[in-house]
Amino acid sequence: MRISQKYLTIGCLSCLIILAGCFKGSGGSRGGGSPFAEADDAVDQNAENLMGLSIGMTKGQVSNLAGVANYLEGYDWGSVWFYKIRKGGNEGVLSDKDVEKKYMPVVFDNTDRVMGYGSKFYDQTLSDLGTGQF
Repeated sequence: MRISQKYLTIGCLSCLIILAGCFKGSGGSRGGGSPFAEADDAVDQNAENLMGLSIGMTKGQVSNLAGVANYLEGYDWGSVWFYKIRKGGNEGVLSDKDVEKKYMPVVFDNTDRVMGYGSKFYDQTLSDLGTGQF
């Protein structure tokens, strides 16, 4: 009987651990239990931080201002960092226009300084300088 009691105890503990995992994080950062609340807070912070961007800033200054970008692209002429500025899912690819509208591109030249930012500037830069990625 002791062997079956041991297995019963282990089984009950395993079930409790599994159930505890199901409820982890149910409080959420806003108290409402949304698993997306923290991501939404980060988007709000990105939008606020990016208001301080200016032409000529270095990558280090942008990183200090807005943190790590969500997406990066490298080109022959420089690079682009994308920061999420609109809430919503992450489905699709960056080339999808609906997804593209949720990110703000920050365009750097080959000296790692900000040339400009925003979707219109990004599109114009790709048109003028090309899309040869490395």
